[in-house]
Amino acid sequence: MQQRRRIATGQTSVNPTLAIVLSLALIVSAAFGGNQILKTQDAGSGPVEVFQATDSFASGDNVLIDDAAIAQQSGIPGPRTVKEFTRDEQFTMFALTWTDHRDLAAYVRAEMPDGSWGPWWDAEAIGQLGPNGENGTELLYVEPTNKVQVSITGVDILGAPEAAPAEEAPAPEVDINIAEEAAVEVPAPAPAPAQPVSAGLAPLPTNYGDIQPVADVAAPEDLDVVFIDGNAAEGGIALANDTITRGMPKVVSRAGWGAPAGQRCNVTIDRNLQAAAVHHTAGSNNYTQAQAASIMRGMYNYHAKTLGWCDIGYNAVVDKFGTIYEGRAGGLDKNVQGAHVGGFNHGTFGISMMGNYDQVNTTQAMIKSVGEMIGWKAALAGFDPQGSASYTPGSFGGSKYSGGVPMTLPNVFAHRDAHNNACPGQYGYAQMGNIRSIAAKKAEQLRSGGLTDDTPTTSPTPPTDSTTPTTSPNRPQPPVNNEPTVPSNPAPSNPALDTLSSAANGDTTSLLTIAGTLAGLAVAFLATNGTDTGSIGQIGDVQVLENVKLEDLKPVLDVVSTLATDPKITQAVDRVGTNYGAVLGDPRGGLNTTGTTYALFDNGIIIDEENAPEARALWGVIGDLWAAQGFDLGPLGMPLNEQYNEGDLIRVDFEGGYITFNPSDGNVDVKLS
Repeated sequence: MQQRRRIATGQTSVNPTLAIVLSLALIVSAAFGGNQILKTQDAGSGPVEVFQATDSFASGDNVLIDDAAIAQQSGIPGPRTVKEFTRDEQFTMFALTWTDHRDLAAYVRAEMPDGSWGPWWDAEAIGQLGPNGENGTELLYVEPTNKVQVSITGVDILGAPEAAPAEEAPAPEVDINIAEEAAVEVPAPAPAPAQPVSAGLAPLPTNYGDIQPVADVAAPEDLDVVFIDGNAAEGGIALANDTITRGMPKVVSRAGWGAPAGQRCNVTIDRNLQAAAVHHTAGSNNYTQAQAASIMRGMYNYHAKTLGWCDIGYNAVVDKFGTIYEGRAGGLDKNVQGAHVGGFNHGTFGISMMGNYDQVNTTQAMIKSVGEMIGWKAALAGFDPQGSASYTPGSFGGSKYSGGVPMTLPNVFAHRDAHNNACPGQYGYAQMGNIRSIAAKKAEQLRSGGLTDDTPTTSPTPPTDSTTPTTSPNRPQPPVNNEPTVPSNPAPSNPALDTLSSAANGDTTSLLTIAGTLAGLAVAFLATNGTDTGSIGQIGDVQVLENVKLEDLKPVLDVVSTLATDPKITQAVDRVGTNYGAVLGDPRGGLNTTGTTYALFDNGIIIDEENAPEARALWGVIGDLWAAQGFDLGPLGMPLNEQYNEGDLIRVDFEGGYITFNPSDGNVDVKLS
């Protein structure tokens, strides 16, 4: 029988030695910039002012760029004219709008703080018209900036050229915003000397006679550009303290994320709810928890005011940290009809993952929250998350199905299952099976009475997987449901787990043993929060605490630290970024112990031992397993390298053995030396 060890939390006083450990943890945190833990249990602070500005697309500057990514997107090599927009006021979100339906394709990139340009984001058209024909792209989160560039097809940026003489043969059709070399007679005259290009705007092509218009091309004046900043500095979030009904996951109410008060729409309540639609939003995934709340406010402004929908389109939104936000007003326990899948809004619940998951992997915390929220709604409505049913969609221009004709719809479906688009991205779509499984489990628990009114439900946690693009598709991120490889022979006792459990319960000797270690900080957080370390399980050759992960360090060290003083950590950050992409996320803190420096990140940790030639990084499933076997005190010891491929497996070697992870089925294994 597995022994379940629980941290004592009902005492009126704290063991003095434990108090010392906790104090040391907070002092270490303060040394790296002060405690910046985001409070989520306070009452909502009310509406937060949102900055929004609109201008004509024609107001942007024409800039000629030679960018390989844009050339690939357009399918035509060579320079391309794009629109550039600069504002004195900083903004974080951007969109294009127009009236009625137009055949446009747009990509947007933002200038970074260091003057470089970020990645190009696909500004996909929404297609759902407002009451006066309002239409536009998805609202892109572009991170704080003052300048963006827009590459677009279907809009004549350069202006309509004069028609060629009738007797001349027509030039081949080309993209109207592609700059080409002018056609010349043979023999050609000597080329004119190149003119110097000054900083700022690039010269425009002058060979307008060779640039041919295409059908149904919009003029720049036909479009507007929208700049939004949700004012992250003004607002964290407040979790709803009371659930609407039994078993609902914890949700940030509209007041909690700062939605405008008093503005209400005519809410449509559907008689039945038969399905849930899964979406993603758009733009960068590089946001903090405070910025996530500001993104909610920005989406509200754009959906409700710019597009004329009166309210945010989604019924709920989940950020990469697993935080669930109430979307459209009317009550989460009601069948409120949203505006999220044209033709499929009636009888469906729309939930969106905050970020772009076509280029970036999802997080475990986010997928769990999405699944549990859908499971709760499924239990209320009575549908099976893993089933399907007949559905009659309405007419919609971007739909895969004819309006008014019955079809079979999965009870939990992705936006792309109904429309001709990529939503919720390749990585989001790959998790649909996991979302359905989590939802089905949650719904079954509720139906069978497995959850009572006082049973804790979903609690948002920071992400443990990468939320930034990887550099190679051959380096997959761990899937959500990781089923451990459990051998038939029990692993030997893990003394580190005994020490951690004893320390968490206030044993003086154990506390002195872990003082100044990474494991000590984890125990400090667990003790202050009354968190259970979980049952002792077995993976491969080691025993593990099933509830202990790398993220248990984060609330103690949730601070921004400067890594420039440790060149080996800086080199490790650069090396991991080059080889694997930004899998670590943003820096969140650090700790110096005797002979070792630890740098904590959103999704992993870098360990710099004094006598080691270079620092080593751990992240994802392997990093969590290392934490669960006792951090630096466990039998594996310290890492000797970063993850590498061994056949179909991903492997990391440690002083006392190695961990392998199979990305195809999620299995993990541990072998001790």
